[in-house]
Amino acid sequence: MSISLLTIVFLLSAGFAKVMAMFVNWVCAQKLARKYVAADKSLNLLLITAYPILLLYGLGGKEWPPSIAPVWWIPILMGAIGFTALVGATIRHWSYRPPLCEVSVVSQIIDLRATVDGVCWQDRLVGSRSRMRRVALLPGNEQFTIEVSTKTYALPNLPSCWDGITLVHLSDCHFHSGVTRAYFEAVCDQAAALNPDLMIFSGDLLDDQQRLEWLPQTLGRLRGKLGQFFVLGNHDWYLDHASTRQEFVRLGWTDLCQHPVTIAHAAHPDSTPLVLCGDETPWMGASADLSGIPFDAFRILISHTPDNIRWARENDIRLMLAGHTHGGQIQLPILGPIYSPSRFGCRFASGVFWLDPTLMYVSRGISGKEPIRYNCRPEVTRLVLRQSVTDIN
Repeated sequence: MSISLLTIVFLLSAGFAKVMAMFVNWVCAQKLARKYVAADKSLNLLLITAYPILLLYGLGGKEWPPSIAPVWWIPILMGAIGFTALVGATIRHWSYRPPLCEVSVVSQIIDLRATVDGVCWQDRLVGSRSRMRRVALLPGNEQFTIEVSTKTYALPNLPSCWDGITLVHLSDCHFHSGVTRAYFEAVCDQAAALNPDLMIFSGDLLDDQQRLEWLPQTLGRLRGKLGQFFVLGNHDWYLDHASTRQEFVRLGWTDLCQHPVTIAHAAHPDSTPLVLCGDETPWMGASADLSGIPFDAFRILISHTPDNIRWARENDIRLMLAGHTHGGQIQLPILGPIYSPSRFGCRFASGVFWLDPTLMYVSRGISGKEPIRYNCRPEVTRLVLRQSVTDIN
């Protein structure tokens, strides 16, 4: 078997895997029951595994049955198209630059394994009876090293009375048996120490409804000076989302998907207000009704998915916070993220994006159904908004 043939098979297989990943990303962005999403992922894995074998068979001189031969060009074309898309996505990944409004970034990596005293960190942070224990303990897994950042953005449309307001953004906890409550308590300790004006959670609290009992000791104890606000996500929708919503509210959090919340400045009650609204679509509810909102209000949207960016721009949202994509959880060397459950694929997998008039921040989240992270640490982020007279377009 020649080197050139193996090279062609490798490149086409990589392209086909990209096409399959793009389809999975699209499926995971839709309002579909968990069983259909899981079935799609399993089918995609099977096709990706079988593709190079079939390609070697076909390109190696074997003759296909007459019923298959006429369509043999289709998988080859898919591989070629996918490889082109893979090259384009890689170029976009490496050419990404934060928007001009990003003033500063101060980050530190907190190794939560080092914060455990007197016991083996594996027993303290990893579920002992979980089928995901071996995944969590894989060498180099960054699940337990969290990035805590303060990022400052200068926005020309921020009212002067709100200059310097701070928001802590948390997303995607996915409480389950693979990672213990102690891990989330340690993460919440880091969030509480940031002492923000607004505490924000953008969805996917649970992967196991029984773990709702963890909420009081984790996010339930977090506070912002002006309040704490949440939306739920698709994994909450898979479960008993009504009970989850009720428990959040009982613990003092405000449900943004019920109606927008207007916040007046305490020292300047007649000045321009903040308006916070939530969006759990396409899984639950509807986009916020902003018809009664003051025209000059500074509008902030908390959306579980970055896919709602178009609605945000159309409705003059100035700051949008989202999660759902986990940054891909695994970012490959050179290629970057491959799986990102979004209609936009990996374009908005994580980071900050300026799409006039909206600044969108997409969090990598805190955990995931599978407790695995490579080149994609969990994050807790404090956003500082400053007023600027500079045009950032």
